[in-house]
Amino acid sequence: MPKIIVTQKTRFAALITSPYVRWCFGIAALCIALSVALILWRLFPELYGKEVVPLHYNIHYGVDWTGAWWQIFVYPAASVLLCIVHAGIALYVVKTQPVLFRVVCVATALFSVFLFASTVFVVLMNMIYG
Repeated sequence: MPKIIVTQKTRFAALITSPYVRWCFGIAALCIALSVALILWRLFPELYGKEVVPLHYNIHYGVDWTGAWWQIFVYPAASVLLCIVHAGIALYVVKTQPVLFRVVCVATALFSVFLFASTVFVVLMNMIYG
């Protein structure tokens, strides 16, 4: 049997044509866009220039993580970083390990949805404590 050589070009072509990538990374991109839009729409005019804003709420202690106004963008930035790392992993395993490829794609979408939910809760918390 001839040995199949997997080049970077065939990996990238397989990655782009996969419906898993289109759906999962599309959901992730939508969550990132909605997170940034929600922050800019509801909080940015009120928070710009404030020294300290609440960034995390704990049911036992109340607000336990505060920071500068620009740190509200940590959740969308983490989602972008996660998408970049997962895209690299997916590119590496797309031809050799199809199950791991699907797991990485679905994990990207799930983590982005969870980070979007975290952004929504932070925005609501800042609207209440603001």
